Amino acid sequence: MKSFAQNLAALMPDGITLPGALIEAFDWLEDQGWHNIRGTGQPEDHWLSIYPPELLNHPVSSHVIFGGTTLPYTGHWAAPDPAIDARIAEIGETSGDGGRVAIWRDDAGTLRFVHIGHDSLGVITDDPLVLLQFLAMGYPEPGALERTDVTPAEAILEHHGITDRTALGPDDQPAAPQAFQAFLKQRFDLDIPARASDLGINDFAQYGDTDATDPFARWIAAATPEPTDADLAYEMELMCTVEALDIKDTDSTDIIMGKIGSLFQSKD
Repeated sequence: MKSFAQNLAALMPDGITLPGALIEAFDWLEDQGWHNIRGTGQPEDHWLSIYPPELLNHPVSSHVIFGGTTLPYTGHWAAPDPAIDARIAEIGETSGDGGRVAIWRDDAGTLRFVHIGHDSLGVITDDPLVLLQFLAMGYPEPGALERTDVTPAEAILEHHGITDRTALGPDDQPAAPQAFQAFLKQRFDLDIPARASDLGINDFAQYGDTDATDPFARWIAAATPEPTDADLAYEMELMCTVEALDIKDTDSTDIIMGKIGSLFQSKD
């Protein structure tokens, strides 16, 4: 076990361990020189890319960064719950809006890989090899994937709001993690499927979905406390603010930033 895996393992709660297949994948990625350290070098400062440096910030690369955290899942709750936090270990970031992949210890003690997104959550798989296949497929943001029956290419077009990849410039064409895919094929004989659903991965449940059948979604729903009056007031204020900004799908980045900036100007 090399440096990255050692530091990630040090962040695991008791009863949660890294499977051997993940350790092998992490060690291989580290051998490629894709292990990075920020800040003071604490275990949570170590992160691992699935791309070489020249593709790390490519505009159409897949948002997958392995790394752990010391921030507990319930840390933002009015009354954090250590019993819940002891059963969840984040191992990576999978979308720009805060989506994460984590290991969850279920009621039977089985370790399962789960998605914790901004709007959705659920079990990805119990199999570490399937997890690696999924994260190597090239979806622009695996942690923001609304449908698992679409290909990465289809998801990329939707993500960028275009109907044909020729609308992307020659330097902006999709960049799959090909070297990582080749490693998975060579070491584990894993092919990359066309769609996440081909791996048996279901669409993720929405937070608050009372009809959700996903075991992780149901467990989180049962454990999450009812919102306080202050929470509800904050959510209402936030919704009104977003509505007032009137952000449209056709707005450019500059226009969006201008609208957000107007919030601060109005408070001066």
